[in-house]
Amino acid sequence: MPVAPLRTQAPRPATAPAAPSAGRRRLRLSLSAKQAAFGIAILLPTLAVLAIFRFLPMIEAFYLSLTAYDLVHPPKFVGLANFVSLAQDPLFLKSARVSLTYVLFSVVPVLPLSLGLAVLFNRSLFIKNVLRSAVFMPVVMPAVVMAVVWTFMYQQDGVINTLLGWLGIDPIPWLRSSSSALWAVILIGIWRATPYYMVIFLAGLQAIPADYYDAAEIDGAGDWAKFWHITLPLLKPTTLLVIVMNVIVAMKVFAVPLIMTGGGPADSTRVLPLFIYQTAFEFFDMGRAAAMSVFLFVGVMLFSFIQVRMFTRGDEQR
Repeated sequence: MPVAPLRTQAPRPATAPAAPSAGRRRLRLSLSAKQAAFGIAILLPTLAVLAIFRFLPMIEAFYLSLTAYDLVHPPKFVGLANFVSLAQDPLFLKSARVSLTYVLFSVVPVLPLSLGLAVLFNRSLFIKNVLRSAVFMPVVMPAVVMAVVWTFMYQQDGVINTLLGWLGIDPIPWLRSSSSALWAVILIGIWRATPYYMVIFLAGLQAIPADYYDAAEIDGAGDWAKFWHITLPLLKPTTLLVIVMNVIVAMKVFAVPLIMTGGGPADSTRVLPLFIYQTAFEFFDMGRAAAMSVFLFVGVMLFSFIQVRMFTRGDEQR
């Protein structure tokens, strides 16, 4: 019986996927618009709070810096007269020098101290969690409480002078001498800032992959070589963050010198924020106080910009 030949069906040409219809496109666009509107609605309260309590006061401060205002009479536009008078004011210039001294000697020691503690606590130490909590206590202590406690410790018969007496050192009039008052305030700033930036450095250390250290150890690198060639370069972004944050916080120091010394003795601890406060609310010269605030703001922003440029330029050269 003859067999009928098999019929082979010719392959169908591949067809491109159908383009989405206009209805689907409109649906996707509407969903995207709804999501964007929802995100904006969530951000609006935060933006409103920032505008009211951050941006508007800044704009007001810039405006008041160009006026003469005593909180009683309406502001009178004087142009740049406040800035010109500040450049010729010896009290302002001395306050600026005090702030720069405080920033320099409270920021520089914090870097090696906080990094050293971070490296120490990053190792597998016994009861390291307890030690971390104990070291971090100065950060959670309110500034007012801290200032009061340290004021008692700096007394003539306080804890610090008692410890110095055991070492055969005569008592030091910490807060009653113009040569030692600022250093006493700087010591408190270092004591409080070090644990906070230690935590930031610790987070940076724990983000470094362990493979780098394993490879360096296989090549025969010691602890110091691994720290110098692996840890420090990879901690560069963290170091930049710590420097900028520490400088900003140091430039804003206010509560400690206000409570402990009031700016004295002989204006040796009158930092710029304290001088701004006294000018505004003790001498009622809001225009000059606003001009000093603008000067402080511009100084901090300029330093931050220069610091970021220095770090980024080093990366570009590499």
